[in-house]
Amino acid sequence: MQIDHEQVALLAERLRTIGVGRRVFLKVVGVLTGVAAVGSTLGGHTAVQAQGSILAGTKLAKDQVFRFAIPNEPSSLDVNRYVYGGGDALLFAWLMKFDPNYQAIPWLAERYEANSTGDVYTFYLRKGLKWSNGDPVTAHDFVWSYQRKLDPVVAADYVGFFYDLKNAEKINKGEIKDLAQLGVQAKDDLTLECTLEGPRGYFPVLMAFAATAPAHRASVEKHGDRWTGPEHMVSNGIFTLESWDHNKQLTLKKNSTYFDKDKITLEKVLRPVITRQAQLLAYENNELDFVEVPASDLKRIQNDPKLSKELILYDAPITWYLTPQVTRPPFDDLRVRQAVSHAIDRKIIADKVIQGQGLPAYAYIPPGLPGYIDATKHPTFLELQKFDPRLAMASLKGSKYEGGKNWPKITLTMREEGPNPKAMAEAIQAMLAQHLKMNVELEILEQRVFRERLWKLDLQFIFIRWFADYPDPHNEYYDTLYSKLASGRRQAWSNAQFDALLEKGREELDGTKRLDIYRQAEEILQQDVGYVPVVWGLFFGMFKPWVQGVPRNSQEKVMVDGNIYRWSREHMYIVEH
Repeated sequence: MQIDHEQVALLAERLRTIGVGRRVFLKVVGVLTGVAAVGSTLGGHTAVQAQGSILAGTKLAKDQVFRFAIPNEPSSLDVNRYVYGGGDALLFAWLMKFDPNYQAIPWLAERYEANSTGDVYTFYLRKGLKWSNGDPVTAHDFVWSYQRKLDPVVAADYVGFFYDLKNAEKINKGEIKDLAQLGVQAKDDLTLECTLEGPRGYFPVLMAFAATAPAHRASVEKHGDRWTGPEHMVSNGIFTLESWDHNKQLTLKKNSTYFDKDKITLEKVLRPVITRQAQLLAYENNELDFVEVPASDLKRIQNDPKLSKELILYDAPITWYLTPQVTRPPFDDLRVRQAVSHAIDRKIIADKVIQGQGLPAYAYIPPGLPGYIDATKHPTFLELQKFDPRLAMASLKGSKYEGGKNWPKITLTMREEGPNPKAMAEAIQAMLAQHLKMNVELEILEQRVFRERLWKLDLQFIFIRWFADYPDPHNEYYDTLYSKLASGRRQAWSNAQFDALLEKGREELDGTKRLDIYRQAEEILQQDVGYVPVVWGLFFGMFKPWVQGVPRNSQEKVMVDGNIYRWSREHMYIVEH
């Protein structure tokens, strides 16, 4: 995919104004165009190196410990029940994984195959896999874990991820009581057969997502909800849970039973609980080895002779958007939703508010992922989302809110995310007040409370982000916007034609036809204003110079653990310092 020369020039100017040089600019172009850019992201001083074996002569630190924070106390480490419990995914391992190029490759499986119609996939596990207590990891563990996840009694979140499995939706909604009817079978200890509801060409990609990890049955059945405590947890990932000092720190240690342990150099990972606002200070005090850089500090860091050498631009596909709840006034009126779309200046938010740490978003899927829509080639999307204050106010004509009058109390709700998202939300507040005379209160909720109210459809107006979980349009559209999900819905908006296109898209095996189906779905979504895209995020971070081996992909993009790619710590090591 390509961006025209005008776009590239605009992007160059945008990044130049915030002090980003040519080398970093080339990397951003790589992110957007999907082609390799020339030169180093930050020059020769960055700690980040190409992945691979440790170079001869490298002096490793005695303590192979990597420290990076989590912003909140994890709500749960139960891998089957909570996809976003806030723990650490690498406590567990699953069938497939992503390489730094977002390609799904075998992990616990050594290979897989599909039948001719694309609706049955068979995964062949490696021999000798073990849980951390020495028990064998078998295909039966996956069968039991997937049945558990879909059991309505368990009430797991985001179970729609698994609805591709035969009978999964009916089991999860209580229409089928026998869990054994789920389309997953252990043909023997090392062979797992997944029968699907229809052709699913993306299924191996889905199986590389962390939600597909198994749990240790004996531990769950013996200890119940307490199985995730360090004294009870049995896991099968790269790391095990050494300790959990609640509201203070998770401590992980290298798993001695992990099948590929000899390739892992880190011995421990410390995950202190530090709010996002305090993480940068902790990094500068040498309490952390990696930190995300907020926009408010970017210029200072770029101008700092020491910290600037530690700065990286890394890949983390994310979309920030608004959800106007269509069941709640005033957003039950399409004209109001259209007005909101035209009242928001995405360019100002991206360029000024977050200092170039984002790009104006005109569709759901960010650049660099399958299904990205280049709005310059599809100008309908530019028209639907263009900033036009006069058009915004004119959109209200004929409604009870014409002229920006009679607004009810409106609350824009978001979760606690740190300074950049809050700044964006405040900018949106100001724009709606200026261009629609709409006074909006901003409500910031703790993560757990936000999720609970979000899934109850209990919020009027929402500012939220979506980090892609796996690189396929099914993830963005179906997993968040499909109206028939039993749980994990973010919005009350529904559209029968949109749902039908998502159902058609998941069964289409022709890649080109499939992407066109999702483009049609995006157009329906925008015409009915089921959401309002705001910004695609760009991320700056810093690594301490003693952290080496952080992988890059083939486009020279730095790969930090995120929602899609989670394996940078496989390659990291700490050098003497």
